[in-house]
Amino acid sequence: MQSECNHKDEDLPVTRLHVSAKDRLRRQVKTLGLQTLSRTGLAGLVGRRYRGRGVILMFHEFTTEPETKLGQGCRIQDFEAIIKQLKASGREFVGMSEAMRRLTDPGGKPFAVLTFDDGYRSNMELALPVMERYQAPAVIYVPTEVVTRTINAWWLGLRDAVLKNDQVEFEPLGTRFACENYSEKLATFRHLLAWVWQDFRRADQLEPVFRQSGTSIPDLVDTFFMNEAEMCSADRHPLIEIGAHTTTHRALALLPDDEVRRDVGDNKIFLEQKLEREVPHFAFPYGRPSLTGRREAEIVRSLGFQTAVTTDPGCLFPDHLQDVFLLPRQDAEYPEDGLSHVICGMNGFYRALSTRGGPPVTDLAAEL
Repeated sequence: MQSECNHKDEDLPVTRLHVSAKDRLRRQVKTLGLQTLSRTGLAGLVGRRYRGRGVILMFHEFTTEPETKLGQGCRIQDFEAIIKQLKASGREFVGMSEAMRRLTDPGGKPFAVLTFDDGYRSNMELALPVMERYQAPAVIYVPTEVVTRTINAWWLGLRDAVLKNDQVEFEPLGTRFACENYSEKLATFRHLLAWVWQDFRRADQLEPVFRQSGTSIPDLVDTFFMNEAEMCSADRHPLIEIGAHTTTHRALALLPDDEVRRDVGDNKIFLEQKLEREVPHFAFPYGRPSLTGRREAEIVRSLGFQTAVTTDPGCLFPDHLQDVFLLPRQDAEYPEDGLSHVICGMNGFYRALSTRGGPPVTDLAAEL
């Protein structure tokens, strides 16, 4: 990304970010590389010892046009292609409890688990019809404040502010971002997402930005997330299981022990009261940036959950039964070619790459 600043009298300087030719080329090379690895079978050869017995795939929202969401979410055509390819490879789609059982069975068939984070309405509107065609179940991890409509969905706010404005006044960085075309909007959105991920405390500084940009977080939550009735209805579907995802969707590493316990435990209680059943499965918000190591896993375990998933890439091995509260999960969203991305992930290629040929079984607590 490149930038240029023009100073105005009595005004914030204007910053122009755009997706540079170098950035586009890097993305094209990555996509071509993934396609080559997946279509030639090289991903499977490279990651042979890393593919394990199964894989957990992570999605968030689904879309028919990724450009309208600045590249976020999974194109629904890619989602169907992923399910078809995994089924053709001999993997069976199972829920989290069955996945853990299969890890105990030396003769168990290879499997894949679909997981959707946050409770987006598109999980039911777009993904469920595909799941029904292939009888593929999924776990949807839902934060309490999505249901109560009080969540600070700052990522949706940033996207909305950038999409609908030609300029976004961003006082925390002392600048005004120009967002006059798609390249500027995409580059600005990526830049601001990265800025928050560097320190999640910054999410609390965005309310004036949203107010000035005409962005309403409650309206976005109502538009994009399931409400209580929809969540309960989803949980009654034979292919859907609601899981826990904290109360507030904050980065847990920022919170003291007692707040982590409340944020996770209150979510479990809330969902169990609404769904009238036990909620045994949990997903950490944000993954590694939100974790300090064993602390969060031990708190989740002590609250009575059976599993907890991270966002660290890797496949599932029987050794993971020794620590089911920091399970690896493969990101399945890549707008350029989601299918090739997932094929490389389920074959263990990313784990082989990230460890430079190191151990195939993730030990997140030791790696943090």
